[in-house]
Amino acid sequence: MPASALTESVGAAVTTGAEALLAHRRDDGAFVFGAHHASPLNTAGALTALHFADPEGSAETIERGVTWLCETQRDDGGWAMPSVPTEPLTTALAAAALQLLAPRRAASAVRAARARFEELGGSAAVPEPAMTALIRQFHTFAGLPHEGAQRRLPLELLLFPGPSRRLLSLRLPIYASQALAQSAHRRRGPVGRALDRLARPRALAIVRDAYEREGATGGFSTDPWLTGLICLGLARSGQAPDLVSAAARWLRSAANPDGSWDLIPLDVTWTNFATAALIEAGHADDPQLIGTREMLHRHQQPEPFDALGCPAGYWGFSSPRSWPMALETAESSAILLRLPGGADDRHVRAGLAWLTACQDAAGSWSLAVRNSKPGGFGPCPQMTAKVVCALLDSGAGVDDPRVVRAVRWLVGRQRPDGSYEAMWYRGGTPGTAAALEALSRAGRTEEHHRAAARARDWLLRTRHPDGSWSTGERTGPGATRRGTVEETAWALRAVLRAGLSPTDPALAAAARRLVDAQRADGGWTPAPVNEYIRGCARYADDGIAAGLAVRALAHYRSAEAAEVVEATHERGCRRETGMRETGTGAFGLRETGTGAFGLRDTGAGAFGPREPGARETGARETGSGETGPRGTGPCETGVDEFGTGETGPRKTGVDESGTRGTGPCETGVDEFGTGETGPCETGVDESGTGETGPRETGADESGTRETGPRETGADESGTRETGPCETGPRKAVTRENGTGEGSGR
Repeated sequence: MPASALTESVGAAVTTGAEALLAHRRDDGAFVFGAHHASPLNTAGALTALHFADPEGSAETIERGVTWLCETQRDDGGWAMPSVPTEPLTTALAAAALQLLAPRRAASAVRAARARFEELGGSAAVPEPAMTALIRQFHTFAGLPHEGAQRRLPLELLLFPGPSRRLLSLRLPIYASQALAQSAHRRRGPVGRALDRLARPRALAIVRDAYEREGATGGFSTDPWLTGLICLGLARSGQAPDLVSAAARWLRSAANPDGSWDLIPLDVTWTNFATAALIEAGHADDPQLIGTREMLHRHQQPEPFDALGCPAGYWGFSSPRSWPMALETAESSAILLRLPGGADDRHVRAGLAWLTACQDAAGSWSLAVRNSKPGGFGPCPQMTAKVVCALLDSGAGVDDPRVVRAVRWLVGRQRPDGSYEAMWYRGGTPGTAAALEALSRAGRTEEHHRAAARARDWLLRTRHPDGSWSTGERTGPGATRRGTVEETAWALRAVLRAGLSPTDPALAAAARRLVDAQRADGGWTPAPVNEYIRGCARYADDGIAAGLAVRALAHYRSAEAAEVVEATHERGCRRETGMRETGTGAFGLRETGTGAFGLRDTGAGAFGPREPGARETGARETGSGETGPRGTGPCETGVDEFGTGETGPRKTGVDESGTRGTGPCETGVDEFGTGETGPCETGVDESGTGETGPRETGADESGTRETGPRETGADESGTRETGPCETGPRKAVTRENGTGEGSGR
């Protein structure tokens, strides 16, 4: 496909893709994809819970669910969601539910399922210990043999709120209910019984706090899986019968007519993916997104989640009462920043305040609870990178302490091959793509630039011959395995953001793959890249695939247009001055004749960054599109509903002209009871080293070019350069869609 034809095809794909996304917008402003995401895992969990909570009142619902499981069993004997290979966890729990609820009717189905479970590797094939324990529990209920003894869940752990939160994170209410059930059935000595009596009120308080903060609907985070497990534990414990009845009612109401239960509705997640794509495609001012902005406002949590120790101001996956998620909070904040009025949006301020309060001591971000234990719901590179980009979008500088600590953590968490992991997506592509963008934008040192180069090189190295990306495994010569829409889109946008040219053959091939994969209805067919339970249960999602594809192609289109403008500008400058411009590279000051990664710059190459003079030329995005210096006067003097109030002058640690500030950062007290009354930054970094000299003078962050003489060597044309090239700011080139960069999941 000639370059001009590809350009036209990309433009057409973006237009039709954006139209298809808008067709999924609900009247309440949310984007919803697919009316039915039936999950055999959720169905098995809900049926088992109803059997223990209210078997008589749920008899009809249970009968429909058993029929659905029998009818949807695969020919290989197992279960999983559509487009997902058969999974051991789902198969094991579905078999246990059928054995418990219909042992005679489903006998052949159970035998086939057990055989398939063993073929898949049994419990050893389930990487999450908590899920292995759950298999043992469900098999015990059903009288099925299982490997290993049931692990004790110490109820007394809940007597220590801080450690239990950091260890369990969002699993805390599930653990509390399951430990309550175990304490009711497991024999213990006098000391153990005394500890259980002490801890039982604490366990019930945790579950009840989660129940009441969601309006006492009986559902927990609008999730059948979560609700089923909590209902099951409480029912077996004999505690809180009102909560058990409410949860059973909610489960019955959430059942589909065919007897199945869906995945958690991802209203906020879908909306974030779709809106980020539409903004990139030039729809930021589309009136249809006014309702979407209001929907995101409604879904932000104005109350703390006391059981988890989480302050107010966060977003979750789904309902207005969803549980806290750092990833959704970063993405929603970044999206609202790029919508009209974003710079003054109090919901953005509250979201960023929540993220600031929840940053781990090491500089990372965990899913919900600060300083969570690594693994499970602990620190995540992709999540941390997304928060870094949201902070930069809000106007934070690369010297902002939050950004500095996060970048340092990202550099330390890079795998030896250059890749990064992501908590909620499989493979290395999504985490590496997010980290590459964050390092490209926030990297300050050679170490940072090397980490970015390694991430970029890993992405380029793991590209398939057809231009697509997948999980990152090396496929070897002659491999024909094709990648996925999601991973191709993640990688394409990331390497463009890192400075590679859209004319690079690798990136043109990736764009062509995405264009060719678009369906006639304007959408894209998803792959099972999304983790419902990390390492154990996956799903494919149309909204995520379509949002990623449109966003990547729209960015590719903007990068092409910007490169044309840049080339025109540079030709005009050279004719006018007779001198070559050196610009600033994506990873630091560009050296004459040498690229940012030690490779010769030729304008665009498969492994070198393009000259990014037209790409955001140092004018930092502030959410409002302002490219001038930040203000030094007061920012806000009011207090919003979330309790956040900026009463002192706006942070002046390092302004955009490179001058280090010496005035106070904030003089008020925030909603968390902390107040910064001393100087924000006085030239002393975290290690105690004072930065008292001027910043590098190549090209500062405001886009101002060097005012002193350039190096006096001969340029490529042999002309000796002895005078300054330019003394004024270089013209910033606005992207085609007229907006800055945000982030999206």
